[in-house]
Amino acid sequence: MTEFTSNESLTIDIADDGAVVVHGDIDMAGGPILEAVLRPREGTDAVLIDLADVSFIDSSGLRSLLDAARRAHARGTEVVLRSVGPEVSRLLEITGTSEQFRIDGRRD
Repeated sequence: MTEFTSNESLTIDIADDGAVVVHGDIDMAGGPILEAVLRPREGTDAVLIDLADVSFIDSSGLRSLLDAARRAHARGTEVVLRSVGPEVSRLLEITGTSEQFRIDGRRD
């Protein structure tokens, strides 16, 4: 795994399988960093985002994920969220946005 970028509360790595692996908080400061990592990885294949180590997400973080999903749908592909924890899962549920993603695995 290669560390791609980070700030005080967020680190993003690229796994050997190409997944964007997010560690920490996807918030007002982290959302734009995540988006900057996702945009160049977008193409004809699905974008895989591993969220196993996300400890917090707010509405600006959700906006970054939704923007990536909208761009993916426009290209005829999708965003796959892997290892979604309760923090992310709850936000997707209360906002009614879980159908915008394919969710592969949830962690408890």
